[in-house]
Amino acid sequence: MSDALRTGKHLKYMHSMSAIGSGISLAAILLILLTLVLPAPEAQAALKRKEEVSLADTWNPKPDGADVVLPMPGGIGMVFRVVAVHANGFLWSQNLDMGIADSNDPSRSYYDSSYRTTLSAPFSALDVPASWKKSLPANADGNFYYYLIAKYEVTRLQWRVIMEGNADLSKLTPDDAKPMTDISWYEAMTFTQRYTDWLLQNHPDALPSFKNDTRNTGFVRLPTEAEWEYAARGGQKDSINYRQQDFFSMAEGTTYGDYAVFRMEGTSHGAEGLEAIGSRLPNPLGVHDTAGNAAEMTLDAFRFSIGGQLQGSAGGFVRKGGSYLSGKDEIMPGRREEMAPFLKTGALRTRDLGFRPVVSGVNTPGGTRPDVLRQEYASLSGRLASQQSTAATKRPASKGNVAAASTPLAELNRLIESAPREDIRKNLVSLRGQLEQSNILQSKNRVAMIRSQLQNCAMYLESVRNYLYRKTNLRKQAYEVKTELARMKEKNIPADMMERADKIVKTALANIETAMKTTLSYYRNDMQDIAELDQKDVQGALQELQQLYAGKDFYNRRMAANLNMVKRHNATLARNQKLNDKKILEDINASQKL
Repeated sequence: MSDALRTGKHLKYMHSMSAIGSGISLAAILLILLTLVLPAPEAQAALKRKEEVSLADTWNPKPDGADVVLPMPGGIGMVFRVVAVHANGFLWSQNLDMGIADSNDPSRSYYDSSYRTTLSAPFSALDVPASWKKSLPANADGNFYYYLIAKYEVTRLQWRVIMEGNADLSKLTPDDAKPMTDISWYEAMTFTQRYTDWLLQNHPDALPSFKNDTRNTGFVRLPTEAEWEYAARGGQKDSINYRQQDFFSMAEGTTYGDYAVFRMEGTSHGAEGLEAIGSRLPNPLGVHDTAGNAAEMTLDAFRFSIGGQLQGSAGGFVRKGGSYLSGKDEIMPGRREEMAPFLKTGALRTRDLGFRPVVSGVNTPGGTRPDVLRQEYASLSGRLASQQSTAATKRPASKGNVAAASTPLAELNRLIESAPREDIRKNLVSLRGQLEQSNILQSKNRVAMIRSQLQNCAMYLESVRNYLYRKTNLRKQAYEVKTELARMKEKNIPADMMERADKIVKTALANIETAMKTTLSYYRNDMQDIAELDQKDVQGALQELQQLYAGKDFYNRRMAANLNMVKRHNATLARNQKLNDKKILEDINASQKL
């Protein structure tokens, strides 16, 4: 480049910097900068491309095969992802550690602390439409329950086609592809109502229903905090052991900025503003923008997270995810913010707060569900067992030939049937309800205890893995010591030191062998105890642990492999087959590739 041309470029650059200080528009600044590196026609074309928006950009810029698309007016749609929740039945739930594990601001301890909660969903594999089927887990007919969550935040175009009904789809601007903000919580709720109404009137088969229920249907609503956070962390596609990390698993080589529009560290302001939906990578569930861009409303009222539980009064609504104005700590999925639905100036509306809906349903529909719920309750409460026991073990009492039963609940049922007065019968019925609830609590505590036993067994296997690793290393050292001793003897060199080293290595090997055999003994004994328990409870506990270790990192993969061995060994013992140390060690060695 000639000196004159270089000088001309420099003057042009200085003129552009002066223009920036004079308040020229961002688009004009961009055009000036582009002209420094591109010929004028190319710069204009680049700016034109930046302003171009396709219809797909406004509702599904990143389509893939797992999308569930619900129609909207004007030929567009809203894209959802299937969220699968592990549970041992409709009356059970998946246990979750929610909230954020740590915060840099101690004054927020009553906001940002982890707490224990539960999650389930209303739809089984029998209830969902055909359009969902491709997105269900491989063993969808097992103990999974489902809801849908929007893949993107609701855009301004989607808002208009539902709330205004007269959107001109032939005239699109970049703003049409951005999240809808500056709306109140109540307006977001109205959107979900109107959208559900429109679907029922125009595409009722797009919504899930319930098997053999002609009355109830799925509906669109705001997500609960647990529904939102579970999906934001990756749902069934990622680990939910939140004690290990506060963000979902990121692809190798990526950073927070690849997934979120937020205020980067070292800058004094946030991003320029809202960006189009899907401008960043999705989380493991395939959901975009749960971190940054627009913060999101939930259905739940805010409560304090103290002592591992949500406590205190029900306040404003919970805001999640952070926005383009937020720092890194504020975009963590567990971060919790309370928002007042009303201020003294009126309903709260902010420029960085939007929403994404879910598709859910009622918990007590008609059809076949009532029978399933009654059967689950009878099994949990002990009512089913007591009925069977009563039928099988009735025997004459000493007087009056009145049948007696072998369980407290069965005996209580017998007393209710033979109560001499109505007031006594009512008291006994009340007592039966209390006993059933106690049985349910004991049943769930029993599964929690089994889960702890199974987790201990998985840790026993991990200990044995470590013993085997140490034995391998010590044997290498023993071989090296033996080789060195032989060399010393050949050269008539005193070998006292190496002989002591050889003795130390042999003693260490013997100690490891003893410790390993003891651990294997503990493992076999605990596994034998587990095999003699109610296997339905065992399977429920195994499912919870498999979800706990669903992550892709090394630790979770190893624990998942150990848990699979526990599962196989439990099946072996439940069939009254033997489990010996040789078999356990063979299985561990076969899994050492992980």
